[in-house]
Amino acid sequence: MPNETKGGHWEACEVRGLRIWRDADGRRSYHIRKSIGGKRYELATGATNIQSAIEHLRRFEVDPERYDPRGDAREGVFLTEELVTEYLAYSKGEGNSAPWRRKQKHILAWWGDRLERIDLRRASLHDHILPALKRKDATARHHRVAVLKGLFTWLRTEAHRITTAEDPVFGQLKVPQAKIAQLTRSKVVPRDHVLLVVEHLAAPWRDALLLQAGTGWHTTEIQRFAAEGSIEPLPKHAAQEGVAGVVVCPMRKSGEPQRTRVSPDVLEAAKRLRKHGAISREWYDRAVKGACAVVKRPDGEAGIPAFTPGHLRHSVASWAIDAGADPAQVAAFLGHRSPRTTRKFYATHSAPTKVPTLA
Repeated sequence: MPNETKGGHWEACEVRGLRIWRDADGRRSYHIRKSIGGKRYELATGATNIQSAIEHLRRFEVDPERYDPRGDAREGVFLTEELVTEYLAYSKGEGNSAPWRRKQKHILAWWGDRLERIDLRRASLHDHILPALKRKDATARHHRVAVLKGLFTWLRTEAHRITTAEDPVFGQLKVPQAKIAQLTRSKVVPRDHVLLVVEHLAAPWRDALLLQAGTGWHTTEIQRFAAEGSIEPLPKHAAQEGVAGVVVCPMRKSGEPQRTRVSPDVLEAAKRLRKHGAISREWYDRAVKGACAVVKRPDGEAGIPAFTPGHLRHSVASWAIDAGADPAQVAAFLGHRSPRTTRKFYATHSAPTKVPTLA
């Protein structure tokens, strides 16, 4: 700080956190004087006018420990194709499916148009992000916010290119609740339709669909099992009628392994699928949809309403609840953290067991 014995004096500044030093010749320079987190900072900005001094103060407040009056030595972080490619590679490593990564890429391209030439370390929630989200499409808003928050979290916690103070959405932007499609239309596939398709499919798709219909796993979990899953015997002390063994997905969507008891038929399908190895989700979807179009119904007609393997989780839960299973048991079987999830998403179109009434 300037030495008052050499002439000059301090003057108050109208901006809190700044002080003005006027030297013996009357020249002014702006200095930062501020306490943050119990630490006192006294720094020369080198600024000689209030506008420049305010910008220095803003940069200082973003990251006091790394503030440099000569400027920010770090390169800007921009939403370029290279950055998106790097983030999508991380997303793949986290086990996200190819369809979701394609959606992420599409949404990040949308954000790229709206954040073009904006350093993400200086992006403003109110100036740049919220105005872009002003539209009535709730589902689009849900995904756009989720993907943007995911990108900033990665930049902050994995890539280490921004600080928490530079993250414009951290703790300030909530992912809106997406409209639950199950509440307006059923995604449940009739059991007899699944059986018809199973009989029409060839390996490995037949085994994959049998396993999925017997476990209620996500399609990504079926893929992980095919690539590197395992099978365990059922412990004698845990014997259960109709259960032949335990299939193990090495990693659920939440990151933990999933162990599921299965019937003899499903266990054999799992053994064959594991022997086959990794499968393509795209070709799995195609095989199931193709079978839907050509299977023969009991009435002799061809074709049933198309469904994809992604419908099986909803279907398994609803079949179980419709058959009288306790939602808590279904939740445990599917790996839900709470039975509330089962009730909210899968029991919507189920009818509770009838109780005694007048007639």
